[in-house]
Amino acid sequence: MLSLEEHKNVVYTMAFNNPYGDKIVTGSFDRTAKIWDANTGKRQHTLKGHKMEIVCLSFDPHGMLVATGSMDHTSKLWDVETGQEIFNLAGHKAEIVSLNFNTDGDKLMTASFDNTAKLWDVCTG
Repeated sequence: MLSLEEHKNVVYTMAFNNPYGDKIVTGSFDRTAKIWDANTGKRQHTLKGHKMEIVCLSFDPHGMLVATGSMDHTSKLWDVETGQEIFNLAGHKAEIVSLNFNTDGDKLMTASFDNTAKLWDVCTG
């Protein structure tokens, strides 16, 4: 059993990069997400940039991107290999509570407590 223990607050959400299964991403109330090696448990990147808790996240279908959704009303797209933020997706007026990539990985849907869902182009933000 592996234990992933570097967050400083509640780990609220997590995902595997299926179908590959070699990476895990965790999101926390400490306002960070962390990418881990699923075989060794070694942290590969800490994703910093949200101003409030991260409550949802997902790998894209190719395992190249991670999307995070936060109580700060934004979602972010991150490069899995470098850990760098690619886009800050601002436009909701309340917390992001759910997100999901389409099958091709070129679109991201976000849902919010502002009673809206937004469809984002992954290539342009």
